[in-house]
Amino acid sequence: MLAMWVPELPFQLAGQREPALRERPLAFLGPEPSRTPSLWFVNRRAKAEGIRGGLSLDEALRRCPGLRVLDPAPQTWWEAQASLEGFLQRWTPQGQFLRLGEALVELAGTEGLFGPERDAARRLHREFQTSHGWVSHGGLSASATAARLAAEQEQDLAWIPAGQEAGFLAPRSLRRLRELPPRLHLRFQRLGLQTFGDAQPLTVALWQELVPPPLAPRLREQVRGEDRPRLPLLGERPGTSRHPWRLEPPRLPEAVDLAAWGLQRLWEDPRHPRKLALRWWDVDGEPHFWRAPEDALAQPPLALARALEAAFRSLATRRILVREVELRIGWGLGRPRTLFPEARAQKLERLEPALARLRRRFPAAPVLPGWAAP
Repeated sequence: MLAMWVPELPFQLAGQREPALRERPLAFLGPEPSRTPSLWFVNRRAKAEGIRGGLSLDEALRRCPGLRVLDPAPQTWWEAQASLEGFLQRWTPQGQFLRLGEALVELAGTEGLFGPERDAARRLHREFQTSHGWVSHGGLSASATAARLAAEQEQDLAWIPAGQEAGFLAPRSLRRLRELPPRLHLRFQRLGLQTFGDAQPLTVALWQELVPPPLAPRLREQVRGEDRPRLPLLGERPGTSRHPWRLEPPRLPEAVDLAAWGLQRLWEDPRHPRKLALRWWDVDGEPHFWRAPEDALAQPPLALARALEAAFRSLATRRILVREVELRIGWGLGRPRTLFPEARAQKLERLEPALARLRRRFPAAPVLPGWAAP
């Protein structure tokens, strides 16, 4: 599998918009309003000057007069992450995103399309830099942990041959193992277990004495380079789509322009929505959920978008800011086929292409087959 890492993705995006920023120490201002503004996170050049995240803005400018402080734009970063996901879907259906700008994808099984895994990884890396213009690094290995750590070596493509995963991981610090809880690092140090090589001879029984028992087998595989996780699908199931929207800064429910945003998502696809669900989260993490009734789905997109916003406003009664919104839509075509489909679903499936053309031609009127009308 291939691990891809785009280091400092937010700063690379800022450098694309303003090339003069690429060679300067940069920092993003904290998104939360405060009487004493502080830095959120900083790039490598700023770290070399002694600047760290959480430092007050005044103190940072005293230490580094050449520091450029930028306003955060998380929505742009999430859109860039979605662009990365769309690029990787053209190469493989399986993958997983770990952090912002970091992904793990499965290339096994694509040999018939792109050739051997090593050649495919080189082609993918080269095409990615050509199409996006972002600096990226890759690590190729049968072990997910070895691939991820190889990508962090900051080579164009680091390859770990089969059977050499344990030797590659042995000299690295156990602090690089993200799945190991930080509270356990001190315990491992006291026992003289500081590197992957120190922990590789441990049996499962010893691991269960050191960490919570459910974690022991997985951590042992990762330390020895024997982890072969089955990655999930990068995209949604056929016939469905997921549209996340992070509100930066968070806002009150009445300030969320959900109708316009939902209408754009409904018009991006000419198919008829069969299912529509809305989720949203407040700044304190409280989740909420709403599912559109079947009679609302027969309305034209403009009316459905208004119904979506009306339902959101009626249910978002807490006087607290909304942080994130997510719309999930199940479309008419491309749905997973069941063994015993309903007769109504079969009829709609056959009529869907004609219905899509009619909806484009008459956008202000509901388009529904006559036999399905009440």
